[in-house]
Amino acid sequence: MEDVKLILDCKNILGEGILWNEKEACLYWTDIEGSLFYRYEPGTEDLQTFVMPERLCSFAFRESGGFLMAFASGLALYDLQSGIVKKLNPIKETVAGTRLNDGRCDRNGRFIVGDFDPEEKGRGNAYSINTDGSYKKLFGDLNSANSTCFSPDGSIMYYSCAEQGEIWFYDYDQKNSDISNKQLFHCFKDQPGLPDGSIIDSQGYLWNAQWAGSRVVRFAPDGTVDRVVELPVPNVTCLCFGGKELETLYITTARFTLSDEDLHKYPSAGGLFAVKMDVKGLKESRFKG
Repeated sequence: MEDVKLILDCKNILGEGILWNEKEACLYWTDIEGSLFYRYEPGTEDLQTFVMPERLCSFAFRESGGFLMAFASGLALYDLQSGIVKKLNPIKETVAGTRLNDGRCDRNGRFIVGDFDPEEKGRGNAYSINTDGSYKKLFGDLNSANSTCFSPDGSIMYYSCAEQGEIWFYDYDQKNSDISNKQLFHCFKDQPGLPDGSIIDSQGYLWNAQWAGSRVVRFAPDGTVDRVVELPVPNVTCLCFGGKELETLYITTARFTLSDEDLHKYPSAGGLFAVKMDVKGLKESRFKG
């Protein structure tokens, strides 16, 4: 069993979207329900916390500097030092009552982001955000967009709607961000939890954080379970590889939906965890807009 360590007892309500910035040798992630943005340098243990103007649901690093932010109400460019927010054109297909959720850049620097529908009516969509700020709808019928990630060569896109308990994969046209040939990657009926955030490692295996499952699972490219990393908290939300050699797996968790009794039982819920692995990750793609 891997030696999972709590490195920050940050008590996130809904820690999510963690990314490693190799240029700064630091981690960034969001507490969606806390409207907080975190920056942490493992080497110096320096932690900075930034209050966001609203819920920050996911984000991407920009090649030109700064961030592309997926706030609950829409997309914006953000400068961390000045706090200046430049809102992008609204996504017209977004349905009132939904918000943006999970997002990640493809290998060509577009941002793929989806909606969260708290009423679980399948009113959410997935979108491709082009580098010029334009966008297109990829598909709909989502309650909770999750698990957005891409194969090492960028030709396959993985996606899930958490409540359906499945991760799918598509053939992905990197030139136009068109998707086709939807297939089932893994059905979670044999798993204790539901699929939340996912990433791909350097060997093309998919790592998934399991909400309400107390674990991270590594899946082989054929969708079979390769290994399991157990965590001491139930709601495991997102993950990334970091460190100089991208050899450390960092994992966010959440206190969201847990009762007082649950929080007494799982005192480190909402914390940031880390575990050294024998496989390496891939450098995170940046938004080219």
